[in-house]
Amino acid sequence: MHSTTKYIGGHGTSIGGIVVDGGNFDWEKHADRFPLLNQPDPSYHGAVWTQAVKPLGPIAYIIKMRVTLLRDLGAPMSPFNAFLFIQGLETLPLRMRAHCANADGRRATFLAEHPKVTTRHPSEPDGPARPGAAPTPI
Repeated sequence: MHSTTKYIGGHGTSIGGIVVDGGNFDWEKHADRFPLLNQPDPSYHGAVWTQAVKPLGPIAYIIKMRVTLLRDLGAPMSPFNAFLFIQGLETLPLRMRAHCANADGRRATFLAEHPKVTTRHPSEPDGPARPGAAPTPI
C-alpha cells in the first residue's frame, strides 16, 4: 500500500492511496500469518479466498481487497481525484529529482560526519549504490 497523496499528487489537493499486488506471493505458505485469506470468510458464505480463486491464479489478496475491503470501507477513488493525481504524476520526475538533490550533497555529508549519526546513503563513498559496496543487512 502506498500513499498517492505525497508523491504522485504532489499538490495536496486530494487524499488517496494505491494497492500494488503482483499476484505472485504464496498466501497459503504462511496461512497462520494471513488468516483473512486462509480461513472461512463468514461475509461470503464461508469462502476461503486462497482456495476460491485458485482457478484464476494467485490473486487471493486483490480479490479479497476488491470484494470485502472495497465493500466495507468504500475506498474507490472519485474520477476528479484520479484526474488530480494524473496532473501531479506529470511532474513526478521533476519533484523526485528535487527530493534526491535535497537529500544528497551537504545534508548527506553533514549527517555522515556527525559522531552521533550512522548513515547508509548512496552518495557515500562506500554507500549501497557504489561498486563493491557491502550488501545491505537484512
